[in-house]
Amino acid sequence: MLNPTNRNCSSTCSHDVHTCCSRQAIRAIAVSAPDCIKGTKSRKALNSPDPVSLFNACRCAANAALRADGAWGKSNWAQTGKELRNSFLLMYSLDDMHQFRDLLQAERPNIVFIGAMTLCMPGAIECAKLAREVLKNNALIVLGGRHANETIFLTEESQRLQSAVIHHTASPGRLIREGKIPPLFDVIISGEAELLIKQIGELVTQSPHHPTRYIANHLDRRVAGRWIIDFPHLGKTLVSAGIPLKHDELPSVVETFGITASFEVFRERMTSHVFSDTGPGCVYDCAFCSERRSVTGNIQEIKSAASRLYKQFKVTVDTVKQDHPYKKASAFVEDSIFLSGSPRAINQLCHLLEQNPLDIVFGGQFTIDQIINKMDIIERLAQNGLTYVFIGLETLEPDEIGGLSKDLGGKKDTWENRFIKVLNILKNNGISCGCALLFGLGEKRTSRKKLIQRLALFKKDIGQPILISANWAVRHPLRSDDETDSEDFLRWGTPEGELLEYFHSFGEASLEYPLPNVAPPTVNEVKEVHHLLKDFEAIRV
Repeated sequence: MLNPTNRNCSSTCSHDVHTCCSRQAIRAIAVSAPDCIKGTKSRKALNSPDPVSLFNACRCAANAALRADGAWGKSNWAQTGKELRNSFLLMYSLDDMHQFRDLLQAERPNIVFIGAMTLCMPGAIECAKLAREVLKNNALIVLGGRHANETIFLTEESQRLQSAVIHHTASPGRLIREGKIPPLFDVIISGEAELLIKQIGELVTQSPHHPTRYIANHLDRRVAGRWIIDFPHLGKTLVSAGIPLKHDELPSVVETFGITASFEVFRERMTSHVFSDTGPGCVYDCAFCSERRSVTGNIQEIKSAASRLYKQFKVTVDTVKQDHPYKKASAFVEDSIFLSGSPRAINQLCHLLEQNPLDIVFGGQFTIDQIINKMDIIERLAQNGLTYVFIGLETLEPDEIGGLSKDLGGKKDTWENRFIKVLNILKNNGISCGCALLFGLGEKRTSRKKLIQRLALFKKDIGQPILISANWAVRHPLRSDDETDSEDFLRWGTPEGELLEYFHSFGEASLEYPLPNVAPPTVNEVKEVHHLLKDFEAIRV
């Protein structure tokens, strides 16, 4: 029963979400679908315990619930941040499905939001199957996330018409229409969903019956954000009017959901995930990267970005004081590049921190050449709380993998020499360094070995980097409209077996989806990397 307190519903109503004749209060849950068929993530892998992307997407609806605003104010999300988190679930493998079943049975939701990256699509399908098994047709199942963004898109952003929508061969809506996956998803969202999710919930409460059809008929295209919403059962797709989101006006994720994480690099301080909201991806355009500018888009709202970030730092400090009075505050800025690498925005943030200091330390991601070319800015940030920098190193030999868009100083010095210079710059400013490695780019096996061994030497001699994160490059749809590309991404990225066990200590990694023209990883290759990483971790500084 969806709404046992609704006295306007006749005793014969089935309460089926597709047929119910009465209006209903929102009962929602949100789950990040698993990307592995089996197992648990190694503690060595750099992974957040929070479903950060889900928090971002659902923040407007959740904040409305906390403020007792409208339909969401009467929903099961109308709780404090700690209790609100109980309606959200981050899954890693199918071994976590019992937790999802428990959540479904406890909440009996009428809306199930599922977020999925490309490797998570088999897991998203399993989640939707279980939701249908437990809830029958008594819930609207909404799919969103990076995979939908990369498979449902417009030929041109300016052509905001249904006729301009492209469905990649891996588009969940297209796969349903072609009968390649069961018709499990009622609604599929591509793009900026913050305000869209809020309205979907409101429309569910207004629907006299058939919520899917009601949403399709009544959804306002003027809801801010660049989004596409697909209704595969109805054969209908809506495209937003393209009114820009005003990120300055969006609620704080930290204030809404609270803080429970504590990153080791910040020495037991409570750690928030914060964003400058200057864009959905990276300002650079490296060919192997799924966050490259040509796929995700350009910088947005950079003029007010420093102010947004400072406000989130302040909210972090206030939240930690309230919820963890014996702890101090830290934050990791989740931008692909800290404040999109804008010197002006970074200096504006430093000015705000100097004018009104906060008891907070923070970290973020920079590139090698940004640090070398803007040493004065790094020094200023260090004086205002920057204690950790994460760098995408990928390789020591960019030419071997076809080059890097962010390799701006290649004519002046080698990538390796510049990286060593960066390690010393950071050390001299009291900043710890972590770095991300990316294998499977077409490099030689000997190059991988050399890379990790050189990093071990740097750690011994310089004391940096303090940690490294390994990934094995994964192919993504990347908004390709090449109809010769028949990949549907419905297979698990790595099947059960020895290779999967090693990949549990990696970030993103896959056997089934190597980059084009690159051979898939072998067990022996990954095993060798795994043991070299263990040797690196054993070094004490």
